Amino acid sequence: MARKTDKQCAQQALAAAIVGRTESGTKDALNITMTRDEMRRAQAYLNSGKPVTGRR
Repeated sequence: MARKTDKQCAQQALAAAIVGRTESGTKDALNITMTRDEMRRAQAYLNSGKPVTGRR
């Protein structure tokens, strides 16, 4: 199985936040779909200020 890029992890975390709607809903969505390492990488990517949209 291919490893997700940091950007893909950030996109998935952002989607979970939108779908979850509430803090507890977001936590549940993240825990079901992402590993701790993916969550850490997503947080670092989002904190970097890089865009999460687009191909590159």
